[in-house]
Amino acid sequence: MKLLVPAAYGIEAVVKRQLDKLGYRDTRAVNGRVVVDDCSWYDVARLNMFLRSGERVLVNLASFAATTFDQLYEGVAAVGWGDWVDRHGRVTVITKTVNSALFAHHSVQSVGKKAIVSALERKYGCADETGAQYVVELDITDDVCSVNLDTTGTGLHKRGYRTLPYDAPLKETTAAALIDLSVWNPDKPFADLFCGSGTLPIEAALKALNIAPGRRRSFDYTAWGCVNGDAYEQAVREADDVRVERVLDIYGGDISDRAIRIAEFHARKAGVDKYVRFNVSDARSFVSDASYGANISNPPYGERLGNAKQAAQIARDMGALYRTLDKWNFYFLSPSDSFERDFGRRADKKRYVYNAGIKCSYYSFNGPKPPKKSIAY
Repeated sequence: MKLLVPAAYGIEAVVKRQLDKLGYRDTRAVNGRVVVDDCSWYDVARLNMFLRSGERVLVNLASFAATTFDQLYEGVAAVGWGDWVDRHGRVTVITKTVNSALFAHHSVQSVGKKAIVSALERKYGCADETGAQYVVELDITDDVCSVNLDTTGTGLHKRGYRTLPYDAPLKETTAAALIDLSVWNPDKPFADLFCGSGTLPIEAALKALNIAPGRRRSFDYTAWGCVNGDAYEQAVREADDVRVERVLDIYGGDISDRAIRIAEFHARKAGVDKYVRFNVSDARSFVSDASYGANISNPPYGERLGNAKQAAQIARDMGALYRTLDKWNFYFLSPSDSFERDFGRRADKKRYVYNAGIKCSYYSFNGPKPPKKSIAY
């Protein structure tokens, strides 16, 4: 099977590195998706279980040219749907079109669904759609239709621990990517001075403890008859085997008492509450005895919360704080083009990342590298 892993704009390289660490080294990024060839159902289970920043895991069933609805119907109908969808499967068709002659989503969806139902009726004699869910994506890009079966269901950012609502939360997959794009490692302190509902500190703990992000949730593919063997059970055993125990120094602070209560609840749900400490505090008052550490934050900004004037003041305050912790690394996600000017220093690195549909810059302000430990002979 060929698998596709969609990734948010700006973090495709992060997903490729995560796949590489899982042993999938021959991958490539195409149109915002990372392609993994020659896969089995066990690979489907592993990617759903372990990927921290991919959005979902799709099986590519077919690709064909489609500039007319007749071509679309024939191409979709030619897929061996009876080999994938059970007799009572509930089929939902979603669409994506980019630079293609077929761009009317409702019509593409209708034609695709009709082709699938007709194929299933030929196979089973009926299609009552009372069973397991199957989400089929028809992605038509540059007049080529890719037919993809979604094995995940609810997106991979839904780890299962963030159940209480809070203003403008950072997606778990994006938070994990921001951590991967930093130089933080579990031996150093981690802080998020604008932690909100706690996503960044929790994701840092999950990574440090090697806890599989999919361990506490379910996936659509586990209800399908076409899945052979015990792929899910193997992935669960692997997830339990690779988890580690270690002492961590992870901190989340926020000026909102409600945010901290929610963050503490989410940490308990994620099973990392004893590894992360939260505190109601003003970011400007942060102090640390540690010489080296990393702060990664998604502070309030005009498009999300507060206003542009407040966002500029936050950047100035963080610049002042950075100068008191000059051996720390500071990272901020912000859409502001003036963040560096307000911070008082040019970023050592900047890359674009989309957050909730907003184009942001991820600013890295680096401190010096810790000295290498001497080796005793």
